Amino acid sequence: MKSETLKSAINAHGWVGLIISLPLFIVFWAGAITFFQPELEQWATLPYYNIDTEAKQDGNYVNYNELVEEQIKLHGILPGERITLRFPNDKMPYLKMYFQVPVQSEKQPEKETITDPSVEAKKVKKKYLGLLIDPYSGEVFTEHSPFDFTHFLYELHYNLQLPQGLYIVGIITLFFFVITITGVVIQLKKIIKNFFLYRKDQTTRAQMTDMHNVVGVISLPYAIMYALSGVILNLLILVQIPSVLVLYKGDLNGVTQDAGFYSHNSEASGEPIKMPDLKTFAESLSQKHQTDITQLNIYAYGDKNSVLQFRGLYNSGFNKQFSRFYEVSTNSFPEHMNLPEDNTFAVGLQILYSMHFANFAGTDMRLIYFVLAIAFCGMIIAGNVLWVVKRQKKNEYPKTLAFTRGATLGGCIGVITATALCFFLERSLPEALSEREHVIEYVFGLSLLLITAAGFFVNKLRPFIGYNLIVSGALLAATVAFEWSVLGREMVLMIENGYWMIGCVSAGFAFIAVVLLSVGIKTLRYVKPEELTAIEDTDKVPA
Repeated sequence: MKSETLKSAINAHGWVGLIISLPLFIVFWAGAITFFQPELEQWATLPYYNIDTEAKQDGNYVNYNELVEEQIKLHGILPGERITLRFPNDKMPYLKMYFQVPVQSEKQPEKETITDPSVEAKKVKKKYLGLLIDPYSGEVFTEHSPFDFTHFLYELHYNLQLPQGLYIVGIITLFFFVITITGVVIQLKKIIKNFFLYRKDQTTRAQMTDMHNVVGVISLPYAIMYALSGVILNLLILVQIPSVLVLYKGDLNGVTQDAGFYSHNSEASGEPIKMPDLKTFAESLSQKHQTDITQLNIYAYGDKNSVLQFRGLYNSGFNKQFSRFYEVSTNSFPEHMNLPEDNTFAVGLQILYSMHFANFAGTDMRLIYFVLAIAFCGMIIAGNVLWVVKRQKKNEYPKTLAFTRGATLGGCIGVITATALCFFLERSLPEALSEREHVIEYVFGLSLLLITAAGFFVNKLRPFIGYNLIVSGALLAATVAFEWSVLGREMVLMIENGYWMIGCVSAGFAFIAVVLLSVGIKTLRYVKPEELTAIEDTDKVPA
């Protein structure tokens, strides 16, 4: 390889990696946690809402039709609105119901008669409600989502909680593919010779270099898969726009249907119709198609235009999704709604989605994905520190160095501390606290902002990193201590009833707390007074 080519690859790898380091770290960190989103939601929710165990033993499920009709009357759900039911499973034993309800505006007259239901549905302001329900007794525990932090992290993973964040993350993922390829070019000659090279007795700089290289090489297939799948999932619109404009001459519905997707919208006719038994229908459909139905979308319940959409996963194959639309008035599954299942584009997209989120296998595969994602986070920090060390010795780019130090130390380390703090709040804040879920989100943003700002001004790097790791570990340890001292009885009861996963999550938190505390203490232990100066000293401190 020519020296000019290698030099260009090194410059591209360094600068591109530097620019996207912080958002890429957040994407990988949040993505690593959301591999276990169902288990974390179960851990957060179960101790607060007790299921009717007697009704569960008798197998007496609540009547879904009566439950839907009750909520329509109670909340005044408008005709034609979609109502979503998510059925209980082994990870989340509650029944969930989602729908929109009209919001009374102060400017809107109290007595305003609108004869056309579809006009009324479009005119009235609405808000979403999410009900958590005992699937046996029908008791509604809550109408909002007080334990929503893991969902917040999931959204942070794919859109960074920013306007147009979906496309921003897609562009970041595209550049991640660039730094993956340039990294291969840089390591091409030594990729076999130094495959597992780690000089533990050398300087910190040498150790960081080895860690960065080893993680990058070992996880290369994983990195390429994530780069490509992330680009496709986030920037799919870049494929759709040319197809719509050129091949389909502006027909968006045409390209959507040919791609294997159908989106239904019902408008109420005003004519009532008898609905089938929702639970019995779902069970019969599940047995017929050998599928696990997890969700039911109801369009225009009780109206002549009613349509039911059953969604789930087949019990065999590579995580193949199941979807069927049923038209109540004709007692049929219309062909124009139910497109062929062998559509190449739709099946390919489902496979990419399954590979991206590791839901095609069991917990063991998700653990491997989790470890690799955390290793990537460490690789990002090591790469940035190496870049800063090299430039600061030459006194190059002082402003860029200050920014990089703040983003690397403050931003990346701050995400870890903010996450630990919010998990403590997720467990310790009272369930009835108003806007509980939003309070936790604000705390996450504020703590991340403060730690990032501190990273711009700190000179003593090892203490900064060490104390943040110790605080993170202490917060997770406090989370475990709080839940067993305050909610211990409820947790034991849930574990005895078969929901042992909450005990595994608690044990996982305890293990991570020990790791963070030990790494933080080890980081501080090697700090000498004369070495608490600036980042150029980090490569002189023995690890």
